[in-house]
Amino acid sequence: MYKIYEVKNGDTLENIASNLGVRPEVIASLNGISVMTLLNPGTYIIVPSTDSLFDRYLIKKGDTIYAIAREYNIDPNQLARLNGLKDIDYIYAGETLMVPKMGTQFYVTNNGDTLEKVANNFIVNQNELLNQNPNIYLEEDQLIVYKK
Repeated sequence: MYKIYEVKNGDTLENIASNLGVRPEVIASLNGISVMTLLNPGTYIIVPSTDSLFDRYLIKKGDTIYAIAREYNIDPNQLARLNGLKDIDYIYAGETLMVPKMGTQFYVTNNGDTLEKVANNFIVNQNELLNQNPNIYLEEDQLIVYKK
């Protein structure tokens, strides 16, 4: 899911994102900052974790969010939001997207979501959801994951 990263001397959003294999927009979106924001050493930011719930998909020439989403049987809007994009954003060959591994479901929250609504989305009870996601805040754009 996500982890806390301490900014080091010389770090930029661009090089942190590159090291993690994600777009700078993903990290900017997670932290509510602009991609142009200068990072100060010693501050902490949220970055995607390279855990076992997601794979990285290397975008090939001609790929679209819709085609990749269809390949992984997920909603194109959710795939875009997972990667800090809008479904109308262009993607470019050589970039990577996070895609869920087999058996992993995810949901990106919207304003007004409730724990009950999110649990119903996964067709699980609220306790199961909380066991896999100990920090659910239900703020817009929070990633919630459920592994079958």
